[in-house]
Amino acid sequence: MKQADKPGITILVAEDHPIVADGILAVLGKAKDIVVVGRARNGEEAIGLLKLHQPDIVLLDLRMPLIDGIGVMKWIKRTGSNARPIILTMYHGENDVSQAIQAGANAYLLKDTSPSEILKTIRRVHRGKAAISRQRRASEVSCMKSRDLKPLDLEILALIVEGYDNRRIGLQLGLGTDAVKYHLRCLFSKLGVRKRAAAARQAIESGLLKIG
Repeated sequence: MKQADKPGITILVAEDHPIVADGILAVLGKAKDIVVVGRARNGEEAIGLLKLHQPDIVLLDLRMPLIDGIGVMKWIKRTGSNARPIILTMYHGENDVSQAIQAGANAYLLKDTSPSEILKTIRRVHRGKAAISRQRRASEVSCMKSRDLKPLDLEILALIVEGYDNRRIGLQLGLGTDAVKYHLRCLFSKLGVRKRAAAARQAIESGLLKIG
């Protein structure tokens, strides 16, 4: 860990899996403008370190022993702590995302997010520009409440079946990368799948798309 007396964005990392935590710390350690002030193995430790160090950002796993990430964010909101929570997790189910947004997450990242994107999100949140806008918060929750496939969902499904990657889907439909990722998350949630291949298979087997 870097020394806390150096200038920079102060961060607390709360992650109960040692190997994952080491990987996160390695990513953060390469950034000259970031200072890791603490490492928590569970939500209870996280709250204690939040009180002690008062960091700018807390990078939270969603599911931890004793107190989970949602519980830590509720504590932050209840006590008026200035720490801005960023969720970094392997879970992306509709319930998980919705609860995190409602609890006050400034960003919601999956653990397969690239190191550059993690650092970019941290800096954005630190500047006060939440990675989840009010409009997106509303649309995420709205999307998750609806199971109906819209015309755009079907267009994206068709392109997935044809083997298009995110970049090509964006070019074909006139969408930015973030918008494509959002619509894919929403689509996968509606279909109850996690992978593109599963979405394509379900689209064909259920008759959502006519092939040939």
